[in-house]
This record gives sequence, C-alpha cells and structure tokens, in this order.
Amino acid sequence: MATQIVFVGHHKKRLLESIRALREYPVRKVVLAVGQQGSSGERKARKIAEELAEELKTVWDIEIVEIDKKDVMRAASQLVSLIKRESERGEVILNISGSLRTFAVAAYIAACVTGSRIITSIPRYDENDNEVGIEEIVEIPVLPVDFPGKEQLEIISAMDSGVESLDDLVFRLNPDIKKGSKEFRSERSRLSHHLAKLEEAGFVRRKKVGRNVRIEPTSLGRIVAGVLACQISSSHTLKS
Repeated sequence: MATQIVFVGHHKKRLLESIRALREYPVRKVVLAVGQQGSSGERKARKIAEELAEELKTVWDIEIVEIDKKDVMRAASQLVSLIKRESERGEVILNISGSLRTFAVAAYIAACVTGSRIITSIPRYDENDNEVGIEEIVEIPVLPVDFPGKEQLEIISAMDSGVESLDDLVFRLNPDIKKGSKEFRSERSRLSHHLAKLEEAGFVRRKKVGRNVRIEPTSLGRIVAGVLACQISSSHTLKS
C-alpha cells in the first residue's frame, strides 16, 4: 500500500482530482504538505488542506505536515526524512499537481535522491479557457543519483557540519592516530583523494579560512548522507 504526498497550493479541484485519479495504485495514506512560513497565500493553502483532509478522511488516513517553502534544499531534506518514514510501510508517490514552484523543485530533488515516483497533472480547460479539471496524470522520470561509496559516506558523516582542516578530519576518523606518523600521512593522503572526488560530485566544499582550508558537506551531501544512514539503519533493523 502506497503513501501519496500531496503539495497543497491554491487549486483545490485539480488537487482533488489528481488524488482520486491515482486510485489505480492502492493508496493507504495521503499526506498533505503545506508551507511552514505564514503568509496571506499560505493561509489559503492551509484552508484548502483542511478542507481536503475533511473530504478525504473517510477514504484514507490523512496527515498534514509543514515543509519549508523558501529554502529548497532544507525542504528536500525534510521530504527525504518523510519519505524514509513512510517507505517503511510501502511505496511513496509525490504528487506536485498543485504545488508551489519551490515545493516542486524540492520534491523532484527528494524523488531523485530516494528513487521515489513523482507525478503531476495536465489541467483541462473549457472553451472559455477556464480550468475545469485535469486531462491526465503524468509521471515525471527521475534522474539517478550517483551515491558516494561506504568510505566516502563515513567521511561526510565524520565531518558533521564541517572541520577546520584536513588534519582535524583525520583525527575525527582516527582519534588515536599520531600526527606525523606513517599511518597519519597515509590516512591524510587517502582522505585527500576521497575529498577531491566528493567535491567534484558536489557533496562537499572546501574554502580557505586564514591558513587552513575548511571542509564541509554541501546541502546535497547532508541529504545523501542522511538517506544512506537511514538505509544502513533499516538493514540493521531487518537483520536483527
């Protein structure tokens, strides 16, 4: 049974039809996503979400969640967490039929990272160009993400929000290592090689701060590390 995550904008009829049009997929739950930030437009979206929840609660389990509508990468991270939670009980489908543009971008990033399905709808208009429903549901292809390997994931996780230098990262991963030793130089070389690959792929960034070069994960790096950490945790749970 699937969970459908629906991004609520101002087109209630389009949203309602797109939700019902997915009845070919066995849906157990509908999650209605609204913006965290308050505004006049958001008040209308929240009102529509409440109306949809009232109309749909007799058919499906309904939940209303708040997602950052200004920071796209933070919204994508929130969605990844939500997808991982719901995917424990079945497939997750992202419905961007009536979403704001920032929600649509965040949803697409989250779909690519998690491999989730994402759909939208083509509006239908009458002879006076008034929207009167939807013509069809369209599934959007997602681009595969080239995930970092296990060693690279450990590096991203170890740096947390960032380290002040490469040496700091060596010590985080190897607390007992002696600076200047052969092992230290070997580990420093290994990490430098991996960091170059991670930076090229857009998972980490390096920037000069005084005499040091600070290393920190990008927003994409944090999202991907979070996804893989969840996958590792889930596999350990299944084995136990």
